[in-house]
Amino acid sequence: MARKSNEAARKEALLELKEVLIAEKKRILNHLEKIQDETAKGLADLSGDDADRAAIEESQRTSTRVGNREQRLLKKIGYALEKFGKGKDTGEYGICEYTGEEIPVARLKARPVAQYTVEAKEELERKEGGFRDSNEEEEAFTAVKE
Repeated sequence: MARKSNEAARKEALLELKEVLIAEKKRILNHLEKIQDETAKGLADLSGDDADRAAIEESQRTSTRVGNREQRLLKKIGYALEKFGKGKDTGEYGICEYTGEEIPVARLKARPVAQYTVEAKEELERKEGGFRDSNEEEEAFTAVKE
């Protein structure tokens, strides 16, 4: 009986994380749209002296870096959402892609786009010799709240 309630609690937690992922996806899309609007406005404001143009260009470079980081996180969120089944199903979400074991809910709350258990991720990194591609760097996921 306790096993069933643990499974139900896990499923409920995973479905809550699905809502977190959806909300974060919306937030990122809105932010990317805002960056795009600000970039277009900045291009229109390129008149002025050299200092003004340099400040606008630096602001655009920063926005581009932030946008690129958010684009990568958006892809990870999309991938995580694809793992959910239809309706109230959790599909393959929360299952380690390396070991097939359940990823602890605490890890998923900390990093909802996690694809591996901590142990599997550590093993994969050891096998890679500690090398991590810049596209695979861990992104902060600040939308997770309890």
